[in-house]
Amino acid sequence: MVLGVFGLVGAFFISQTQVKAVSLPRKCSVQFEIDGYKDTANADIVIDLYKVADAIEDPVYDTYSYETIGAFQTLKDKLVDLSTITNQDYQAIAQEAAKLVQEQKAGTPAITTSLDARAPIESGLYLALPHSQNMEDYFRTIKTPQGETLVTYANSVLHTYNFQPMLISLPGKDAMNGEISSANPGTWNDDLTITLKVEESSRLGSLEIVKSLNQFDGNGNATFVFSIAAYKDETRQELVYSNVESIVFDGTGTNSVQLLNCIPVGSYVVIEEVYSGASYEIVGASTQDTTIVSAEEIASVSFENTSNNTDHHGSSVTNRFTYNDMGMNKPEQDFGGQ
Repeated sequence: MVLGVFGLVGAFFISQTQVKAVSLPRKCSVQFEIDGYKDTANADIVIDLYKVADAIEDPVYDTYSYETIGAFQTLKDKLVDLSTITNQDYQAIAQEAAKLVQEQKAGTPAITTSLDARAPIESGLYLALPHSQNMEDYFRTIKTPQGETLVTYANSVLHTYNFQPMLISLPGKDAMNGEISSANPGTWNDDLTITLKVEESSRLGSLEIVKSLNQFDGNGNATFVFSIAAYKDETRQELVYSNVESIVFDGTGTNSVQLLNCIPVGSYVVIEEVYSGASYEIVGASTQDTTIVSAEEIASVSFENTSNNTDHHGSSVTNRFTYNDMGMNKPEQDFGGQ
């Protein structure tokens, strides 16, 4: 009988040609790394490892099985016949295990290790959950082509990193030709290095435009229109967000509009009052600039207008653009003024 396991990091192996070689329990170690994302160094990433099952050595073959422990015993039936479990099955089991952690049913991690550090750990099946250190709740649900998926995440100032929950089995054997197979030669590997799969996206900040009108002509609502252009940096070479917003007055005073969680953090933003109505004029500069410094703070700019003592009227059209990782969408128009 030859069984193979796929879709599990450090999966075990069975071979008819080898005598029993694995002796359990045994001391192992694991190290996690990320390739291709420089800003992850600023995300203070740690990995919680929850022990899902003990590794139980087989009395005949060069392999081991799992004996689930604690809250993870609800997964026992899904880890019995390992020869039938696909990569998709392991992903689904990892999702269920992560849900138990999210619901605070799994206790504390067996160990928490930092990125690029080699951590000593005993043999067994573990759930790996990367996140930023000191996060009280590091879970979120995202939409994928397969439906809603539970992920963990880490934040730097500029980026968010999503991680899929992952099952890790120690000890393991190296993949051959990119595949984990029971036919692979070699000895058991007690010290695994795992490259985390990660999705990077820009963190989004907010902007408030504050408008003061110190004289009102009394001839109906006054509409003021602002263009917002956000660039990657002050060179203004790469546009990352563009929109138009309006503020309407029915008397003197101060009004504002907020653009929440839509402008990439770190952006250099130029805001221009492009329409003041036919009977109002700008006091001071018509253009302001600012930088979105964080996702937690709202950047703010201010403009002031007054009546020009005429009796002219006009109207405005506001084109709204929103930004996502695929670019800017088509405009939706708002009509303001009289």
